Amino acid sequence: MIRDRGRIKWTAMMLPEHVAQLREWQEEDGLQLRQQPDEQQIEQWNYQIHEAAERNLQLSIHYWIDEKVAESKGYIRKIDTLEGTIHLLSDNGETHRIPFVHLKSISESE
Repeated sequence: MIRDRGRIKWTAMMLPEHVAQLREWQEEDGLQLRQQPDEQQIEQWNYQIHEAAERNLQLSIHYWIDEKVAESKGYIRKIDTLEGTIHLLSDNGETHRIPFVHLKSISESE
């Protein structure tokens, strides 16, 4: 088996501009493309949100923030249809305002 220094060996021969470009590419790999939900998915989310609000169930909501996915767990405090947001109260007492257009997925959490 060949035991070399791998990436360390080549970094000394790279220009700083190349190293910066490689770091940018690594950051871009972590980004995900936002997909638009179809009507059936929106209808299912609407049902889940209203059911959780009515029965006081805890939800786990994944949503988009700057091309990255974030997760919040909590209870529905308010559904604001005028602003198009969900107010989610987490276990530590924080309220998260999540816009409908940023939703990625919704599931019940235990």
